[in-house]
Amino acid sequence: MRHRIHALDSFFYTSMGIYEFQSQCEMLSDLGYDGITVSAWGGTPHTDLSLLPQVKASHGIDVSALYLVLHEGRNDRALEAIIEQVEGVGLLELAVQTSVNGAPGILRFIERILPVVEQRGLRVALYPHLHHVTQTTSQVVQICERFRHPFLGASFNAYHWYGTQEGRLERRLKAMKPWLMQVVTSGSALSRLGWGGIATMEPPDRGELDNFALVAALDRLGYTGSIGVLGWDYGGDVYLKLERSLRTMHDISRRLERHRAWGLLPLK
Repeated sequence: MRHRIHALDSFFYTSMGIYEFQSQCEMLSDLGYDGITVSAWGGTPHTDLSLLPQVKASHGIDVSALYLVLHEGRNDRALEAIIEQVEGVGLLELAVQTSVNGAPGILRFIERILPVVEQRGLRVALYPHLHHVTQTTSQVVQICERFRHPFLGASFNAYHWYGTQEGRLERRLKAMKPWLMQVVTSGSALSRLGWGGIATMEPPDRGELDNFALVAALDRLGYTGSIGVLGWDYGGDVYLKLERSLRTMHDISRRLERHRAWGLLPLK
């Protein structure tokens, strides 16, 4: 099964600056990526969100998701305004970094946005993230089960799953299956030199996280959606890192098409 592959715009945030959105889209299109996830962070996006509806026609790639970060009790209204107005995207990935009012406040925020999401034909995927209030797959699954809303689901981020050391990949994916809307990965190794002093974020053919085993597990699960590739601590020539990452993900798919049994591992 050859998955569509998209890149997160974090690839283009370098120590020397941030590439213009036009250049981001042109690079991804030139390399053969299928889409891009755009970050709006805490409600003040670097990218002009009015450009999103033009991406497909101008560059031939999808806006795979819009990534939002909730600081509950602080930026609720800013995120609600984006959700009410944004065009050109169908999936919102929502990470919850901090909260003033705890779990009840987070649940109230989700409850408020769900009618808007449904009315606008959007979907919301809760995004587990290291050092955030919701940092494990188990936490976001609990929220999904609490609402059981068809427009609310979850993203699986292999980097953050690996960094939190949840383990039990097959079990975690099966628990997420009813809610799984998006998948993201990277290469990674547990290291104090990595992001947050926990894990490195590398191209998908590097580190200790086995992306071949991950994609094989996703195929067994029946996941047919796009797989995103993270890019943050890369530095250097962004285009070359993107090229290498896409080649790796396509090579994984080709190997699995020929050798399904290779992906059958006694995963922890």
